[in-house]
Amino acid sequence: MNSVIDALSLDHKRGAAEIVNDVGELFHDIADYAEEDSAAAEQLFRRAVRRLARGQPSMAPVLNLLNRVCLAWEASDPDWMRFKDHLVVLRESRRRGIEKMIERVGELPRPEAPLIAFSNSSTVAQLILECHRKFGSPRRVFCSEGRPMMEGLILARKLVAGGVEVTLFTDAALMSRTVEAGAVWIGGDSLSSEGLVNKIGSRALAILAKAQGIPFISLMDSNKILSSQMFGFFRLLKQNPREIAADDMKGVEIVNEYYESLPMKLVSAVFTERGLSKPKSLLASYDYDPVSPTFERLVSGSM
Repeated sequence: MNSVIDALSLDHKRGAAEIVNDVGELFHDIADYAEEDSAAAEQLFRRAVRRLARGQPSMAPVLNLLNRVCLAWEASDPDWMRFKDHLVVLRESRRRGIEKMIERVGELPRPEAPLIAFSNSSTVAQLILECHRKFGSPRRVFCSEGRPMMEGLILARKLVAGGVEVTLFTDAALMSRTVEAGAVWIGGDSLSSEGLVNKIGSRALAILAKAQGIPFISLMDSNKILSSQMFGFFRLLKQNPREIAADDMKGVEIVNEYYESLPMKLVSAVFTERGLSKPKSLLASYDYDPVSPTFERLVSGSM
């Protein structure tokens, strides 16, 4: 399980929903292992929280899940069977969230012109495919490669497999295609009072969409909403420069960033299990979890 923890902490290619599901299953496996060795399971639990919070500090749903897992641990006092019951409730809540989004998919605008979908989000892919199945729209989606990890190719393959026509561009070329698009749909790695965080390049797309007068919509479940207290654990990390330039380039500063923040004024709407909302209205009405003392101590290194 240590290798699983390490792999999940370094996974920057898949969408947040996929990573969160695997993190949830990891804690189920740790709870199962407690039947053999409770002390070793507790060590795995603590390492998983620390390693994942530090490895995925740019993914709000990972941070929120780790906090909720710690709250569940505290409520279990600690009883591994009770802890597993709490994990089942958390898993069901995540599953129900995406189901509600699918049920409300008809609320999303369905432009006749091509839809731009940026980067790889399993939530965006599911909702595009559901719209296409139910309404025959969007018929065509513009995607880009998603450098440097090329995760945009994953999204393109998912959509083609579901019968959607896809045109794939370089990231730079996609920006020029907003004049042909009817809307831009992106995922979202976090939403807070500080703004919306998503794949680098999202801000440029949002600016272009606003200039063209087309909707720029973030599709995410509410697990990606961060309270002001939880935002203190959120960080945007610079990544390995060798993903951009394999060799040393003397005198050249290489900046490799996966994520960036967008001001809320650039976001037309956020679509969650509650339907379409303005970002500020959604944040004001959300019921936030308290921060777990266990989570706080583990991530700060004091436990």
